[in-house]
Amino acid sequence: MKKIYSLVMVSAIAITSNAQIAFFENFTGYNTGDLGTQGSWTTTTGTPDVQVANTSPLIYPGYTSGSEYITVATENGKDPYRCFTGVSTSSGQTFYMSFVVRVSNAELLNESPDHSIALFNTGDADRPLRFFIAQEQSANGELQFGIATGDETAPVYTSTSAAYTFNTTYLIVIRYTISQGGNDNDNAYLWVNPDLSTEPSTTTATGVTGAAMLNGNEVNFGSTINAMGIAQSHDEDSPNASFDGFRVTYAATSADAWNFLNPAGAPLPVRLTSFNASEEGLSTKLIWNTEEESGITSYIIEKSTDGRTYKAIGSVKAANLSTYSFTDIQPVAEHSYYRLKMVETDGTYKLSYIISLRSRLSMHISLSPNPVKNILMIQHPKAGANGHIQITGVNGQLMRDIRLSANAVISNVDMSGFTSGLYHIVYKSGQDMFSKTVIKQ
Repeated sequence: MKKIYSLVMVSAIAITSNAQIAFFENFTGYNTGDLGTQGSWTTTTGTPDVQVANTSPLIYPGYTSGSEYITVATENGKDPYRCFTGVSTSSGQTFYMSFVVRVSNAELLNESPDHSIALFNTGDADRPLRFFIAQEQSANGELQFGIATGDETAPVYTSTSAAYTFNTTYLIVIRYTISQGGNDNDNAYLWVNPDLSTEPSTTTATGVTGAAMLNGNEVNFGSTINAMGIAQSHDEDSPNASFDGFRVTYAATSADAWNFLNPAGAPLPVRLTSFNASEEGLSTKLIWNTEEESGITSYIIEKSTDGRTYKAIGSVKAANLSTYSFTDIQPVAEHSYYRLKMVETDGTYKLSYIISLRSRLSMHISLSPNPVKNILMIQHPKAGANGHIQITGVNGQLMRDIRLSANAVISNVDMSGFTSGLYHIVYKSGQDMFSKTVIKQ
């Protein structure tokens, strides 16, 4: 399949109406230290982890980054990733990805550097899109940025005449279009510091082409793309670099995907600089930061447990504040997705990007079967003298409170008398409190 790569020079990004933003991360509010223990990031084996830092934030004019950022190192470390709602690729999609990067050291080009950033499917080993950083082999030793599709293809890099330098913050914009029906026609483009006032033109392509085929077909990454990963090479071929301001959008056309990344037209009535979720006991605390708020009457908080169907769970009145918060008092689902509906004075609204939260608590108990008709088996930590299980409805109403025998690790609950619907199973014992959702048939 033919791949086209383009390189050129970036300004401002915002939120758009009904934006299909799959991924947004600027690490604002994260604690310095390991990334994989925070937010919705998942760690892999190895050590050390990718690090969160805040001593010298990455700043690119007109592009929103966080006060915190991440650093990767040339070492055999962890490769954390964060999932987002799976984007079906069966009908063809165009992705845009943007972020800022600052590099202090990189592997030489002739020593085959490993990729630094990738989009992929967690159910498949192949990575359909990868981003690379390398050092030129010339005396100047300047930077080059590269891109590749699939795990079997060597990356194509920017021109050696581009003169990118170390310890400078650059804005990277990548476009990846997946062809429909496996017709061997995917395209990928990369720009460095492009003008974001309009969609970058593909006519600025370097003319370098590459092939990314597995067994003569499209890159084999399954039916969805559902994660973005940060790599620290296990062959010590990754750079020493800092990253921030990740955004991934998608749509059926490149123009729509671009508009979701950087909408044209009149300024938005509010600029959302961060939106984060964290667990507090059985509840979820949502915090968002804004700038340039004007003409907004309220923020409606919408929630989903599948990433597709959303419903309003509350609202916060706009008051021209820099920071807002809302607490979702319902027990945290195994996966929860949140977005903000920003309502304007004329009744129209804009939707924020989507954030996701995977409950740490739900990983400590298991339910079987789920869905359940009659008897539900609950496996849980060893119960103490005051251990008990509560069953609550989706409205928070306590349906049953069951005392547990001391030292019990499996408890059976008869749910035959419950009406069909969703219920939260909450295990409590001493300081331990874990929750998971079950479907009653």
